[in-house]
Amino acid sequence: MRRLLPLLLLVAVPALADTPPAKAVVPPPPEVAVDGNAAVEPEIRIIQKGTEKIEEYRINGQLYMIKVTPAHGVPYYLMDEEGNGSMRQIDSNQRLVIPRWVLFRF
Repeated sequence: MRRLLPLLLLVAVPALADTPPAKAVVPPPPEVAVDGNAAVEPEIRIIQKGTEKIEEYRINGQLYMIKVTPAHGVPYYLMDEEGNGSMRQIDSNQRLVIPRWVLFRF
């Protein structure tokens, strides 16, 4: 037992020494593609008419959603669900909107 104590101290002392932590290797940031393959963010156009506010959401120039905030009342949404340009009102209390991401467009 007395022989183990000095051996344990010899092993524990270097482990407790103040050594700086090893520097982490950080990879360079990814390059942003110049072509159209990069993720597209929606373009939002805000139109103020008196006390009403209209927000138009577009991707690649195509209008897909409108948010109307009237002066008095609750905001409502008009959405182009099929992509053909006809807008339908969406009631957020009665309908669950499922995310539909475009993966490929031919």
